[in-house]
Amino acid sequence: MENQIITSLTAEELVRTIKDGIKDVLNEKHTNSSQEEKEEDLLNIEDVQKIFRVSKVTIHKWKKLGLIPYYKVNRKLYFKKSEVIDSLKDKKRKLEVRR
Repeated sequence: MENQIITSLTAEELVRTIKDGIKDVLNEKHTNSSQEEKEEDLLNIEDVQKIFRVSKVTIHKWKKLGLIPYYKVNRKLYFKKSEVIDSLKDKKRKLEVRR
């Protein structure tokens, strides 16, 4: 059981206390979302190849056509799993609408 402290506050002190509490909560959420972004799965070209069961040539074509986003670090290609899946889903929907 928590200890409860009853105190009198002025209106300004109450407003400041509430604002500080809101700032703390927002900062915690921002920190947690930043950690989630850092924990995103990065895939190399072989991983993408296995997921979609396509050749490396196909992945390079998708990359050149701008179908999938990629990141280049020290001459190596990396892909964010969620971005690749989302971009290919969007492209598939657009192709289905055209038919």
